[in-house]
Amino acid sequence: MTIQENRKAEAVIAHYFRIGRYVAAIPLITNLLRQDPENTTALYQMAVVELSRENFQEARELCQEALRLGYNKIIGYHFIGWAFQQEGKLAEAEEAYLAALERDPLDGELIASYGGLMLEAGLYEKAFALLEMARKLKPNNEKVNQLLLDFYFAKDDKGMQQEFIRNVMETSADEVQNLTNIAMFHVLKGEFKEARECYRQAFLLNPEDRNILGLLEYYDTVSHPLYAPQRLIGKIDGPFVAWLSFIVITMLLVELNLPSLLSLFVIAYVFFALSTWITPLFFEPPPPTADAVEEGDS
Repeated sequence: MTIQENRKAEAVIAHYFRIGRYVAAIPLITNLLRQDPENTTALYQMAVVELSRENFQEARELCQEALRLGYNKIIGYHFIGWAFQQEGKLAEAEEAYLAALERDPLDGELIASYGGLMLEAGLYEKAFALLEMARKLKPNNEKVNQLLLDFYFAKDDKGMQQEFIRNVMETSADEVQNLTNIAMFHVLKGEFKEARECYRQAFLLNPEDRNILGLLEYYDTVSHPLYAPQRLIGKIDGPFVAWLSFIVITMLLVELNLPSLLSLFVIAYVFFALSTWITPLFFEPPPPTADAVEEGDS
């Protein structure tokens, strides 16, 4: 291949990576490696492809080979940390992130990734400190704002969720990620129909994403009219509030001496309560995949 052909291939690879079609880039990367087996950029790109296929060990080995041949150590160790984190090996991920931070302690995206790891580990104070540091270093960075949004989702802080959804949408060109964030916000508010619509739009934009498909199928079910009682209970903060409301209204109707209305209310409440138990037995939603809610964190 000529220099011009190589540049064209590299541009196409970058495009495939940008739209998340990593596997489509394999023939182009393979050609580059066939010409030069020590092409560190191509080795790193193949590592990214293997990670997208959840071949974690192969991804790390390719990245380590690229590092051995002189690839950027900050990017390389950052990637290895992320690969360990995706595999659930949090201690190894931390070791790799710290190796990268030794080389550049002021890399905003790297600090944000480390903060995301601490968030996953449940160390919220440390996670917040790291993410705030990353925000100060890179206030308009998409990844930094996304991880801060994940933090506020975990803390159920709706005011900050709104602010960082706005921040992410201002800094991100990824419409699928934006729709997923908005869907998550609706889910936390118990607005399942609105969440389903966001996931539907995201799936139309990226029909190859099985995580989004799983979430769409789940919210297709829980937004069904038969699940209306469950949605109502969610909006009034749980079954205890529903039970307390029943007691208060019952006592009020007894006090007002309205036996007919009281009977209708009690019957309606019994049907309401039974439906919350019976519906899931006959119309059980498929469980959303474990990693679907985190799909945009990478």
